[in-house]
Formats: sequence, C-alpha cells, structure tokens
Amino acid sequence: MKIVKLRIDGQQFFLAEGSDAEALKQHILDAARGVAEFVDFQPVGHGVVSVLMTPQTPVRFEVEERSEEQLNEWASEPPTSDVGAYSYEETPSFDFPDTAYPAA
Repeated sequence: MKIVKLRIDGQQFFLAEGSDAEALKQHILDAARGVAEFVDFQPVGHGVVSVLMTPQTPVRFEVEERSEEQLNEWASEPPTSDVGAYSYEETPSFDFPDTAYPAA
C-alpha cells in the first residue's frame, strides 16, 4: 500500500489514509508564498497537527510502499514524528583531525 510521508522542518509524519496530499501541497505552497500561516493536517497516530509555514520552512513529500501488517502495527504503536526521538547510539562516530585555523 502506498502512503505519503511528509517531512516538515526535521519532523516526519505519515498522512492518514484518505488525506488529500495534493490539496495539502497547494495549501503549503500558498502559505509559503505569503505571510506566515498555520497549515493543519491529520497524520497517522496523532491528533491534528498545526504547523506555522513560512517561506523558509523546509518541506518534503515522499510516497512509500508499506505492507498492511506495518500499517496495522501503527494502530497500536504509531511512528514517532520527532527526529530527536531516534537513538543515534548505533551510528558510527567519526574522528576528525584537529584543524588549526589561522587567526583573522
């Protein structure tokens, strides 16, 4: 089953089934062209989310394939929307050499 993932300013949301992604895209475009405006939408596993959109707010839509089983699991354990909620302990660390910068 195809679902729509929406990323706004570092947070990810999966749009609820039946959401009109094209209308939401247009609403975001309209808000980004003018003064700051709240845009509301309904993600899976959360209440209605209101995001303040400005011309500088980064937004990305993705269409992904998910199994019925995955979607059913979200009913009891919805995906998190905060990037900070993920554990990065398993991410490899990088050692960078000390770099001397010339004085200005």
